[in-house]
Amino acid sequence: MKNRSILKKQLNISLIILILIVTFLYTCGRIAPLKLPSVNNHLQKDAWLTAYKSNLRHNSLDSDVQPPYQIVWDKKYRSVVTDHPLAIHNYIIMTLKNGNIAFFDIEEGQMIGDGRIAPAFERSGTIENNIMYYGANLGRETLIALDLNSFHKLWKTALPHIYTPPLIWDEKVYAGTNHGQLFCVDKLTGNKIWHFPAKASIYSTLAESEGHIFFGDAAGNIYCIDGKNGESRWIKTLAPNIYSGPVIAENKIFIGTTAGIMYALDLNTGNIIWQINTGGSIYANAAYKEGIVYFGNNAHNLLAVDSHEGEILWQYQTNGIINSTPLIGNDYIYFGSWDKSLYTLIRKTGKKIYQHDFKSPIKSSPIIYRNRLYVHTANDHFYCLTSSNINKK
Repeated sequence: MKNRSILKKQLNISLIILILIVTFLYTCGRIAPLKLPSVNNHLQKDAWLTAYKSNLRHNSLDSDVQPPYQIVWDKKYRSVVTDHPLAIHNYIIMTLKNGNIAFFDIEEGQMIGDGRIAPAFERSGTIENNIMYYGANLGRETLIALDLNSFHKLWKTALPHIYTPPLIWDEKVYAGTNHGQLFCVDKLTGNKIWHFPAKASIYSTLAESEGHIFFGDAAGNIYCIDGKNGESRWIKTLAPNIYSGPVIAENKIFIGTTAGIMYALDLNTGNIIWQINTGGSIYANAAYKEGIVYFGNNAHNLLAVDSHEGEILWQYQTNGIINSTPLIGNDYIYFGSWDKSLYTLIRKTGKKIYQHDFKSPIKSSPIIYRNRLYVHTANDHFYCLTSSNINKK
């Protein structure tokens, strides 16, 4: 009996040690604090601090990486990057669907650290003032503020599972949940300020313009909510379902649905200005630049649509689903497909000028940062590409 008691005690101690080790690995992993300069020194024009570049979600910039490309470095990382990587100072930051976060040096691709900081991610985080705000789609404490310089969690808030990238406006953080609630919390403390009940789960990326928060729900409703008090300004019902998010430009909202319809709505009223049926479900955000809306669908097409009339200007056919947001440069458009290829087209005509083939499908959006193109292939590798012409010179 005595030996059994001793054995039981030893097993309990071993179990406690194992739990402590797992907890340490879960919360810390191999992540070291980043060495970021003061806030004002790293807000470069080309930094990627939030999903799709800004709260308007245009996913466009005024630079290009000239094809053909060659691989500068690649790193093996087996999960899917949510939305797209983030970039700040000398680092690329990846949040992955398995709950991991990874930091890479942009020059050589050296991994600064990686580790599991959430049970699972559905969307990317948002960075402001060297703090990353992120939401988890599993677990209890699902909205977190993480200091990137110290890697200390400043606050954690218990909300339903979050399926949107956090949106920051006016010292507040906004997030949508699978319970169909839009939450507004204090950016400094994480305390809940208000919540708005939608009619269905919110998987749509949030957008913001002049203090109004716009988003869709899975039942096909799109909302305009006052960001200060959570009051509804208008609600419009579209063809379900909505998994993509709104893009705001020209006093309009552009949003696609799984019914394959791309809509343009009046920003102030929600009234439909135009709509087109594209023949394939639309799951990802559109992108916008200079009067043209760009988006992909499950019919393997990438389309360019005139933002004023809703006329299709051109479309490009691939051999796979396109369910990530295209990146719009100055002269080119970059996007990946499930056919395992990264495409570069002339933005205004849709003519293909380059195709880079990989071994796995591309399910998240590429970004351009400091004259390099970064792309992740699903459950495979993270690549840094540069122009072969630059290296030849």
